[in-house]
Amino acid sequence: MRTKAKAAVVGTALSGAAVAGMVGTSGPALAYDSGGLHLSAVAQSPGRLVGGGAALWVPVDVSCNATQYAYVNIGITEQVGGRIASGTGYANVACIGAHQVISIPVVASPGRAFAPGRAVATAQIGGCLADQTCGSDSNMRTINLRR
Repeated sequence: MRTKAKAAVVGTALSGAAVAGMVGTSGPALAYDSGGLHLSAVAQSPGRLVGGGAALWVPVDVSCNATQYAYVNIGITEQVGGRIASGTGYANVACIGAHQVISIPVVASPGRAFAPGRAVATAQIGGCLADQTCGSDSNMRTINLRR
């Protein structure tokens, strides 16, 4: 019974962190710091369009100290000509305990290509320490897309 309560508390805390990350788009980026684990992923400008907007490369500033690989997911949403272009991408990252910028490919969903302009980028990172202390962090911000 105690394990179920602990899982519910952790799930509620992670859900709250995800909502807090989505609501606050200005100000300093927050990170997950708990039990010695540090996780942070923040999309950077500019995202570079490729293939006529069929995809783009998004730089992501990652900082983590997970003992194994951390996963980074990114979602991009952009209004183009009154319609929505969106796509997702991901990468596994070797945590080095310091900031590093990685480029993640994001492929546009069928129906609408990305275009130069401003888009909303949501980056999420998750990872664990050797003692099974695990966590995740989510950050949403506006980035510029360029050719």
